[in-house]
Amino acid sequence: MDALSMVVLLAVVVEKIVDLFKTVVSTIPFLPDKIRPFTLELISLGIGILLAYETQIDALSLIGIQTKNGYVGVIITGLVVGKGANFAHDFFHLFNAKQRKVP
Repeated sequence: MDALSMVVLLAVVVEKIVDLFKTVVSTIPFLPDKIRPFTLELISLGIGILLAYETQIDALSLIGIQTKNGYVGVIITGLVVGKGANFAHDFFHLFNAKQRKVP
């Protein structure tokens, strides 16, 4: 499996894991309703960063951007994965389109 497919797969896994947490977060009595979506977003981003770190996938290097510290790319990949499969697809589609335009 290529790395791009792995990023999208991890994003789908994160979405499914967060779906499991939705019922847990909704039953916490002391958590205000305004905070619940933010809590799920933090859980999603945390799981995304954890999975990207554990798999050592660097989305920036996949699209040709080199960083001084490789963990920067891994963390950004985790944030992309944490936002979900649609965001991951849009992220790579955007950068792929920009790379085609650059001479």
